[in-house]
Amino acid sequence: MNRRPAKSLGIFRIALPSLALLLAPPSGLSADARSPGVAPAAPFQRQAPGVAGDASDLGRPITVSFFDTPIHEVLFAFADFSGRSIVPGAEVSGLVSAEIRGQPWNVALDAILEAQGLVAQEEETGIIRVGAASAILDHEAVVPLVAEPFRIRYARAGELVEPVAALLSPRGRASMGQGANTIVVADIPRVVESVRQLVQALDVRVRQIDISAKIVFVNRTEMEGLGITYDYTDPDGNQLNLLTPGVVDRNQNGKFEADEQVPRGTDVVLLGGSSIAALGNATQRIANPTLSVLTSVVLGRNTLVNFIDALQSVQLTDVEAQPSVRVMDNRTAKIVVGEETPVRVLDAGSQVVAGTGEGRSSVPLATVDYKETGVILEVTPRVASDDEILLELVAERSSADLAPSDVGVVFRRQKAETQVLVKDGEVVAIGGLTVTERGEVRSGIPLLMDLPLLGRLFSSRVESLKERDLLILVRPTLVGPG
Repeated sequence: MNRRPAKSLGIFRIALPSLALLLAPPSGLSADARSPGVAPAAPFQRQAPGVAGDASDLGRPITVSFFDTPIHEVLFAFADFSGRSIVPGAEVSGLVSAEIRGQPWNVALDAILEAQGLVAQEEETGIIRVGAASAILDHEAVVPLVAEPFRIRYARAGELVEPVAALLSPRGRASMGQGANTIVVADIPRVVESVRQLVQALDVRVRQIDISAKIVFVNRTEMEGLGITYDYTDPDGNQLNLLTPGVVDRNQNGKFEADEQVPRGTDVVLLGGSSIAALGNATQRIANPTLSVLTSVVLGRNTLVNFIDALQSVQLTDVEAQPSVRVMDNRTAKIVVGEETPVRVLDAGSQVVAGTGEGRSSVPLATVDYKETGVILEVTPRVASDDEILLELVAERSSADLAPSDVGVVFRRQKAETQVLVKDGEVVAIGGLTVTERGEVRSGIPLLMDLPLLGRLFSSRVESLKERDLLILVRPTLVGPG
């Protein structure tokens, strides 16, 4: 080869859009292209075009100078240094002027070929072909296709079809076998080799996470009520008889006999003579009172009967569920504690003919849809490090109630979404799903119920407090070593 004195040139490295020529260097070996007796190189590691190898794939350092040297002699020098077989194409020509100082031989060769507008490609036999990019593509257009199945062990074959399809040549095809979880690739050998490396990188065993959850549902209901009701009756005249039974002297003997009793709820109206009857708060009595006091006062032939009803109750419901599930890294686990509520859906646009003859009519088509209600927890864990887990949590509590109109069902939902980074085995608490309902009903005799202090004697009051709390505790635990 032609040589000239070495000049101080900048060290450069160019990544080609061609096949990277990578060589693992023998330990402790550094050679010069001008030194005779160079030892053979380690096996060449093939990669797809445009893919750069890491530091362990670089070839042995080379220091060499070229000045107007024919490209064929340059290729022969690199073949002699690396111990590889390099075959230039018929279109390869030109002169090379370059100075390489201590660079890996494959990186230096790539830079020289790039400067000459050439690319390199390794065949299955290990021979490195050098030629113009168009010639390499023309060669690949006639290379026989090879078909190879790739059995996917850990991932789903459908998840890898799209990344594999991105590597295929215009002649290549990829199909998926659902039953065997396999991807079959038919393409040129270079592409098939690239697909093999991609599958090996993506189809790896992932870690699993145990998700332990504790769902606590607390329902607390408090109710207080106090009411006074009045029934003012005239046994010889008008009677409303809503609170107590009444009596009527039908035989006019001045005595009330057993067969003259009037059932409760039966009004008695006296048309001849003067008489008065009255009711106060009779329809607003406290339901299921825990204390009832009955008093009666006789005023001549009139009777005043009143009921004092009082109620105080506390109801506490505590429901706990402790589900657990194991899930793979970056997969979603779903836990449902509840039920499916059927919802009737009417399609006004679709009509069904019902009946026969003159009685036929068209009615809307009805279908039934099911909605999940209750406590729903979705967890998607992702292993961030050996002792940290990134959790995506979606917690929901829902219920279905009949709508006040004919629209169907109203779904009440409380939902929380969050992302949190936790340690292995650390507990995450999700709160805030608390609903408090406070109600008060007050009714009584107009005007009298508004009197200061005395107003309570002429009114009924019911207060209610409902608290529904939901607390969810989630503990992720890594399973096995990474």
